[in-house]
Amino acid sequence: MPKPARPSNKSTQAPTGRTGLSRERLTEEALNLLQESGLAGLSTRRLAGRLNVQSPALYWHVSGKDELLQLVADTICAQMSLPANDRLPRERLEVIAHEYRRVLTAYRDAPRLFAEQPPVGASRIKLYDAAVGAFADAGFPAADAIAMATFYRHYLLGMIIEEVRDKQPGDIEAPSSAFALGVELKRLGEAAHEFPNLEGAADLLTSMSSERLFALGLKVLLDGLETHLKR
Repeated sequence: MPKPARPSNKSTQAPTGRTGLSRERLTEEALNLLQESGLAGLSTRRLAGRLNVQSPALYWHVSGKDELLQLVADTICAQMSLPANDRLPRERLEVIAHEYRRVLTAYRDAPRLFAEQPPVGASRIKLYDAAVGAFADAGFPAADAIAMATFYRHYLLGMIIEEVRDKQPGDIEAPSSAFALGVELKRLGEAAHEFPNLEGAADLLTSMSSERLFALGLKVLLDGLETHLKR
């Protein structure tokens, strides 16, 4: 079935179309579906069924699944509280990082969604701009500030994706790879002596929380970037 012609109005207050469905309602239900079924279950067909409309009705508001996913990602991103520009650059980057983790771990498959969808949309661009501004204010030249912000984003996403890899809805924290390694070392018992650099590490690995690991990695990353800047 061909898609109906979409309204030409591109303002943020999208029209409701023939069905009375609003862009805000569509996004809200898409977020609910993401939370319940994950990214694999977020389809336009299932979303239309939950909204009691035919699939073509969605195309009054989004051109297809990619735009729907980008809209969902941007809506999630809007829940992050960005630091004021009068704070020190490093403090701003720390706040952004912890807000990124707080919000992305609150939604099922949100880290994967952010990794797969480009950072488009007003809120995601604003977040990216805030990170670039912090690096620029720290003393990086404009081009380097953009590169550092990109590298910083990749670090944050990688850490959060690893953290939630095995997380199920309702879990407070998922077992990390470090935790799993610690458990395996304990299981091996004396056989673990074959790995001398990990001897005695089992307790440390099983007791290290994802939050602590994230904070430690962030500190090392920012320390390294400051050293690079000084050089």
